[in-house]
Amino acid sequence: MRIRDLAVAAALLVSPSTAAVAQETGDQSRIIFTISGAYIGGRGLWSVPNQPVQDPPFVDTFNLNRSITSNFGAGFSGAYFPNSSLGITADLMLLGLGYDDTCRIVNPPESQRNLEVCDDITEQDKSAAAVTVAAGVNYRVASREFISPFIRANVGVLFSNQSSILMQGVSNEGVLLTIYEDEKRESVTPAFALGVGATMQISRGYHLRWEVRDNIVGIDAVTGPTSAPRFTPPHEQVFKHMFSVLLGVDVILERDRGRRY
Repeated sequence: MRIRDLAVAAALLVSPSTAAVAQETGDQSRIIFTISGAYIGGRGLWSVPNQPVQDPPFVDTFNLNRSITSNFGAGFSGAYFPNSSLGITADLMLLGLGYDDTCRIVNPPESQRNLEVCDDITEQDKSAAAVTVAAGVNYRVASREFISPFIRANVGVLFSNQSSILMQGVSNEGVLLTIYEDEKRESVTPAFALGVGATMQISRGYHLRWEVRDNIVGIDAVTGPTSAPRFTPPHEQVFKHMFSVLLGVDVILERDRGRRY
């Protein structure tokens, strides 16, 4: 009998504290606005090793290369979660999309002007402004916990204010030579993104967010030389993977309060 009484007393002591621990869940964000800073890695875009350039009566052969430069960008997004896991997002990403060109004359230069133009192509700073506008889905787990991992997928378009084909150089005399022409200086092309990351609660109204994202953007790339400068070269649209790391802050506009269970 005494053993039974002790067991009942122990159960009464333990059960209130256990219930206090398990009586509520954490808050769950439903509408979120995010501001992020980003580092975006660069990569090669196109290469033409045998472009003839005339300065009559001389002809030189240029080896031309264009790469996308690494740069810093920013992200702005909003998300709505009708349930605990799956949400819809709208996203704007500033990519930059500047270009780094290199030019080398394959053989000993015959024209001093061609040499000066080639050097100018290499020395130019070709910064640009490009932005992706996209919509997609976001799947998260442990949405009521202190740390909540997520994955996302976006589909949208890339707006760029600089041609990925146009290439020009200036001689020391100030003569502009267009190597590749492009009448369409601005472009709108498809863009996709895949991301993985996590959020961490700072307070009830703010979360810290980090994300690694693969920005897959369509860009026109030169595929071969022209017979002479000042012509639009053969080109095609290619998709380039531009990996980025984002760090930002979530502002919680609406949340689902934790409840007893």
